[in-house]
Amino acid sequence: MLSNMSLTQLPDQDHLNPTQQKLGWSILYHLFPGGCILLFYWIISPWLLKQGFPSSFAVLVGFLLVGIPLQVFILFREGYSVNGKISLTHIIFYTKKIPIWKHGLFILIFIVYAIIITSILSPINSYLLENCFSWLPEWFRNNTELLKPNSSPIIITYYVALFVIDGLLNPIIEEIYFRGFLMPRISRFGLLSPMISAALFSLAHYWQPWNILQIFILVWPIYFLVLKNKSIYISIVLHCTANLIGAFLSLAQYLSTGQH
Repeated sequence: MLSNMSLTQLPDQDHLNPTQQKLGWSILYHLFPGGCILLFYWIISPWLLKQGFPSSFAVLVGFLLVGIPLQVFILFREGYSVNGKISLTHIIFYTKKIPIWKHGLFILIFIVYAIIITSILSPINSYLLENCFSWLPEWFRNNTELLKPNSSPIIITYYVALFVIDGLLNPIIEEIYFRGFLMPRISRFGLLSPMISAALFSLAHYWQPWNILQIFILVWPIYFLVLKNKSIYISIVLHCTANLIGAFLSLAQYLSTGQH
């Protein structure tokens, strides 16, 4: 259904007050999709590893087959419950458009901010991985291991999925779901609502628990901008930008090995 609605057609209803959700239900709605993705990831990774894929490919498949459909289902189920028909009216908020120059400015600021934060926290992430999560299987802890050489179909499949699913599809749906649907329903917490949204979103990344702190510090300023500007387009653009940069860096790292 969302595929039939462009981002410029999201209903503009920020003049309305979103129905507030009990915090317990909000926590469940935030964490449940990630839990389903984790279960899929845990089950399917050993088989995909045998096919030559890194286990991170199972996360991408989980996004496509579990996370995205589940979030879209929840959105339209809520829409049907509220409107009596399949509709996003009174469901998606923070849909104001902002000038393109602002998007460009936010992208530049975020890139600088992300470089600083990842540089500072990278040693902490490594420490947590080695000392707090050493009990996890090797394929879980090294889920971004480079692809094996001389496997062109697998390499092409992996990177197409990385750019299309992780770079575009999943960030768009996640921001509509987490920031357009869930965050407005805890807006009674005022300036704390972006921090609550960031904390729960970060915790939902069960497949990389050593990065939860870094994810939180990276994203909460973005969600503050979403709240201030009443625009999920900010987080959509920045989320896609960050993931696409990550995909380009991963591809560059693979090509630099000379194994292709």
